[in-house]
Amino acid sequence: MKNKFIFFLIYLFLNNFAFAEGFKFETSEIEIINDGKLINAKNGKAISEDTNLEIIAKNFKYNKELNVLNAYNGIAYIKSDNLEIEFDVINLDQKNSILTAKNNIKIIELKKDISIETDLIIFNRKKNIIESSSFSTLKDKSNNILTTENFQYNLNENILKVENANLKDFNQNNFFIKTAFLNTTSNELFGKDVSIDLDNKSFNKDNEPRLKGRSFVHNNKTTEITKGIFSTCKKREGCPPWQISAKEIQHDRKKKVINYKNAWLKIYDVPVMYFPKFFHPDPTVDRRSGFLVPTIKNSPNSNSYLSVPYFSAISLNKDITFTPRFY
Repeated sequence: MKNKFIFFLIYLFLNNFAFAEGFKFETSEIEIINDGKLINAKNGKAISEDTNLEIIAKNFKYNKELNVLNAYNGIAYIKSDNLEIEFDVINLDQKNSILTAKNNIKIIELKKDISIETDLIIFNRKKNIIESSSFSTLKDKSNNILTTENFQYNLNENILKVENANLKDFNQNNFFIKTAFLNTTSNELFGKDVSIDLDNKSFNKDNEPRLKGRSFVHNNKTTEITKGIFSTCKKREGCPPWQISAKEIQHDRKKKVINYKNAWLKIYDVPVMYFPKFFHPDPTVDRRSGFLVPTIKNSPNSNSYLSVPYFSAISLNKDITFTPRFY
């Protein structure tokens, strides 16, 4: 039976379905076959009886015996979670309260202004957890871009777990992370085993400023690293010619400064100088008082030395640099 451009309302009473006990179809075409066991519909909506779930799609297929609803090329709205899910294919397993979406997925959290793009999600409505084993990209309102090989998003706790991820923040710093957790309410990212390539505005191409640490906490203003190191030496195999290692490192991106606690200056991995506290401008600063990049001169004679220059900006048009040498 087909009725074009006439709304036909059908209530399907289901068992063990977390979204609702029934659906209302509002479509331009609808077909009921096999004594009502199969329903095909086109161009319209499927609305849960409690109106919490609404799917707008080009095609619907419902199997009453299996309690499975499929929809194609559309958008699903879940009001209780403020979610909008764009999809090519969506599958609702009502009996187990599982939503599976495939191909060209875009999840938007409307209140938080967060979007996730991927090709496969599994949404457990009983646990309120969204999982994906495919490559995914998350963007937030601050223009941070997080990519990950897989994620698990607990909507009740507002925690997104990612693995083997890369974060490019709005300051153009690149984070390479083994495991991390993002609080989507506070926008705070924390995890372990992180390597950060810092934005290199003021250094030359032979420098590659970077941070690395055992664990970290990152937000829109600061990045705090424990058991970390900093170096500007070009990447190579083995230890860099020089690095600063510290128990705690804080990168204050608002003040554009890197602070250290219990820091050691190491030359080829050998500790040569200890600083209880130490700081210097970050690589984006063109002109500010502070320590500059250390330099090393290697020589077969006794003229080998380490220099740790200090730059002082006296005024807008005056400055002075002290360059002590340690032999």
